[in-house]
Amino acid sequence: MMGYFIYIVATMFVVPLLSVTGEFFYRSSRIRFLDLSWKWFIFWAIGIRLISAGLNQVINPAFTASILQLNDSAHFVIRELGFANLLMGGLAGLSLFFPSLRSAATLGGLYLGLAGLLHVIRGIEHVNFKEATALISDLWGLLIVTGYYLDSLFHRNKAEK
Repeated sequence: MMGYFIYIVATMFVVPLLSVTGEFFYRSSRIRFLDLSWKWFIFWAIGIRLISAGLNQVINPAFTASILQLNDSAHFVIRELGFANLLMGGLAGLSLFFPSLRSAATLGGLYLGLAGLLHVIRGIEHVNFKEATALISDLWGLLIVTGYYLDSLFHRNKAEK
């Protein structure tokens, strides 16, 4: 259980911050800091997070079933969810190499946010530690894309003036 928590924290904060810092200081400080942030947070917190979740759901649906406190009959649907996660995560992963995909890649963050809201609607009193960890990382994905959209809107308006 603690390994899952550490992994989520690493993909949400630690590795993206190391990636942003590394590229900013060692590769190109001419790029806008927020652009680097969106690039790496979309890649790690949405792309890698969804790819790993998708792989795990396809290979080991029992893990997700245990988080959501579901029985074995849910494994087929969890595997289908895994394929969707792989596709959305793959798009966010590709956005690292193809920046023109970044806006489309935010779909994964919107999806995570809606999933997080479903966890909240389900009732916070029923949420265990693993589900709370997933809930926080899901809402974090929504926060990333919200920031990305707001920054894009502000930066575009500023550039047009």
